[in-house]
Amino acid sequence: MAAGPAAPRVLNVNVGVLGHIDSGKTALARALSTTGSTAAFDRAPQSRARGITLDLGFSCLRTALPPQLGPGPGELQFTLVDCPGHASLIRTIIGGAQIIDLMMLVIDVTKGMQTQSAECLVIGQIACQKMVVVLNKIDLLPEGKRQSAIEKMTKKMQKTLENTKFCGCPVVAVAAKPGGPEAPESENPLGVSELIEVLKSQAYLPSRDPSGNFLMAVDHCFSIKGQGTVMTGTVLSGSVSLGDNVEIPALKVMDDYSVIGRSLFKKETNIQIFVGLKVKLSTGEDGIIDGGFGQSGKFKIRIPDGLKPDTKMLLTVASKKKSKAGKGDTIKEDESSKNDSAQPVTISLLFKRYVFDTQKKMIQS
Repeated sequence: MAAGPAAPRVLNVNVGVLGHIDSGKTALARALSTTGSTAAFDRAPQSRARGITLDLGFSCLRTALPPQLGPGPGELQFTLVDCPGHASLIRTIIGGAQIIDLMMLVIDVTKGMQTQSAECLVIGQIACQKMVVVLNKIDLLPEGKRQSAIEKMTKKMQKTLENTKFCGCPVVAVAAKPGGPEAPESENPLGVSELIEVLKSQAYLPSRDPSGNFLMAVDHCFSIKGQGTVMTGTVLSGSVSLGDNVEIPALKVMDDYSVIGRSLFKKETNIQIFVGLKVKLSTGEDGIIDGGFGQSGKFKIRIPDGLKPDTKMLLTVASKKKSKAGKGDTIKEDESSKNDSAQPVTISLLFKRYVFDTQKKMIQS
């Protein structure tokens, strides 16, 4: 019996798409991609409601295997990791950067380096070996002065990168979505084919070590009717095969930098819409909503500067009191009086919505 032809080799390279908020990262990922996942291109309702990327988005671009990656037929797959640009989501950005082999630093050509651009550059220096700078939104430059403005910004970026590991890295000018988000889909991106060729020239064989225990960072968890619970994420070490059993560790709920809030949202509220918004505890700490917790409307709050000792004591007392009441234990009268004298820790969430904003974005000062 004759054997059939071997399946073509597919080499995967993870490419991080990082940059300041509103630099056009998601539009660039969309323009480059041949396939998008369920989490790509801000498809989640909460991202659309806020008008920003809140979580990692995954999509891919498949192209011919370049000569430097070996002879023979095959395909090169770029998995694009679209990272948020908002400062409050820096932990999500770092999570995305941990898995990338190559980084695209997206710069709004009309603004140059901005705060989160610099932070992403620092993360890139730690996380990966190669970078491509993408000057986006060149369609906003006057046509007669466009080329000179691009050259000027290219020189600025090269100067900025002089003392980094990315000195001399390629700089490519594009317009991922000419005319902006409201422009018709018939508007073709500018410079994307040139960017793909540059990415191919920068691609290399990444190091993958399948040894050690299987460890996977879960990015998304959701249910599919008839299939059950589905978890997606990134394998950080080891390997897994069909039929293998995996262990899901218990989640530690509260520590010095996080608390669980309740009674602010209803059970049916989509808490993801509020992820990244700032809150304030009645004890003075500033926090950021990190996500939902369970199905009852509870939510997790991250406290960047940590909880004060007095706040921890208040929360501990409240937790013990609730635990005793839940078990049906009788609380002594003097203990009850002592606990009742402590004020509960409350949470304030303040934001504005403008009447004529059709997207109903939540704005915080």
